[in-house]
Amino acid sequence: SELLVFNQGLTALLKAGLSIVESLDTMRRSTKNARLSDAIKDVVYGVRTGHPLSDALGRHPDIFPHLYISSIGAGERTGDIIHSIKGYIQYQKRIEAIRKKIVSSAIYPCVLSIASVLVVGVLITYVVPAFAKIYIGAGAELPLPTRFLIYITELVKDYILLFAGAGIAVIFIVRSYLRTDNGAVFLDNLKLSLPQFGEIYSGYSIAKFSRTLGMVLNSGIPLVQALGMSKGVLNNRVLEKKLETVIKKVKEGEPAHKAVADAGFMPEVTLTMFSVGERSASLPEILDEIADYHEEDVSHKVGILTDLIEPALIIVMGVVIGAIVVLMYLPIFQLGARM
Repeated sequence: SELLVFNQGLTALLKAGLSIVESLDTMRRSTKNARLSDAIKDVVYGVRTGHPLSDALGRHPDIFPHLYISSIGAGERTGDIIHSIKGYIQYQKRIEAIRKKIVSSAIYPCVLSIASVLVVGVLITYVVPAFAKIYIGAGAELPLPTRFLIYITELVKDYILLFAGAGIAVIFIVRSYLRTDNGAVFLDNLKLSLPQFGEIYSGYSIAKFSRTLGMVLNSGIPLVQALGMSKGVLNNRVLEKKLETVIKKVKEGEPAHKAVADAGFMPEVTLTMFSVGERSASLPEILDEIADYHEEDVSHKVGILTDLIEPALIIVMGVVIGAIVVLMYLPIFQLGARM
């Protein structure tokens, strides 16, 4: 977000007629982020000593993304840096908008799940033991389901440290495995193959890739180089491997749409649009249409999935909590029936 504000301010200053150095220096003084300020200061020094802006920005890849630096480099070659920056701003806004949509849709189910776990934890830790003491003190004969619940509760209380340690150990082992190459590939395959979630994840990845590739091509960068630059936004080794196959075939002279089809990189509907764009020499525009299509599709599927998950979580929470309460009151109900 701070980089977005920086670019919007930089564009405004350049349009107002200030030089690159003056604009950068002004933005450096206005930013409150120390890391960004230090990076801009070094960029200003690099430009003043005769280096191209893209090269000066390239000294700080942890601050300025590779795509941003490439966009600035393309703007320097065409003599229109403002247009390149504005293109990157629009690109970043669209990518951030769909990301926020997905995140915001996942917040409520996550909060509901955490609340459910906490409520069940309180019931098992405090409520059930309190009822158990009352029944044991009264010498009441407890039905089997109630005795089983009390047994589970005592087991959890007595071995909670053991369970917690085992859980932490499992998490550590799983994380260690997922950090290996085989583990990362397994996780990336899982992301793509999960029912419903896989379609959403794949659509989001293709939307990001298409939006990125369209922006890079609009900057005047050749297709093969643009494909390579866009690979990083996929953040999935399975998709990246497919794209590497596409790049290799395009380098060998094969049409991009055929290479994409052979690699199974895009769904059929998207592939048809991609093919039309390549044949009509309007690929950047078609890629934006592809990104729009997938973003709308992802947004629609996320909405449906959220609408299904929320009531499902409420039902599960109600059943679990209700079952615990009923089992604890079951002896009282039986006693009332006998009277």
